Amino acid sequence: MLELLKEYALDDIILHALNALILFLLVRQLLYKPVRKFMAARSEKIQASLDEAAEAEAHAKELKAEYEARIAQAEEEAREKALEITSAANESAKVMGETAENEARETIRRAAATAQDMHDKALAGMEQEVLDLSFDIATQVLRREARSGENLDMAKSYFQQKVTPPGEPTSGEG
Repeated sequence: MLELLKEYALDDIILHALNALILFLLVRQLLYKPVRKFMAARSEKIQASLDEAAEAEAHAKELKAEYEARIAQAEEEAREKALEITSAANESAKVMGETAENEARETIRRAAATAQDMHDKALAGMEQEVLDLSFDIATQVLRREARSGENLDMAKSYFQQKVTPPGEPTSGEG
């Protein structure tokens, strides 16, 4: 029996071992390698997708930072432009105010000069009228002919006495 077991068992063991080896090689060749190849390809695809997603995320972050920088720069430029425009408007308003003030002063000065000129002309006209009237009155009162230069000096002296305020010397006094 031992012999039978030996003979039978050794052949069976060798056959089983050979079958197991053949089965292993067949499974490895037909099933394991394609599955492993498929899994490797799938892993590479997944890794490529992850890498692409990471790259896209990094690019998106770069774009976001760039746009935020542009927005900040645009806001700063807008603030500077607003300050510049406000400053220019204030300067323009100041210049316009000064110009208007100068024009108003000039208008007031011209009006005062015109008023003074009109006053002086009116005063001279009234003085001449008063002299003429006083000459006519004196002529009628005295009913005599007098030299006009003498009458004129007399009327001017009288007029100055009446116009000069009290306490001030007249041109005849001295």
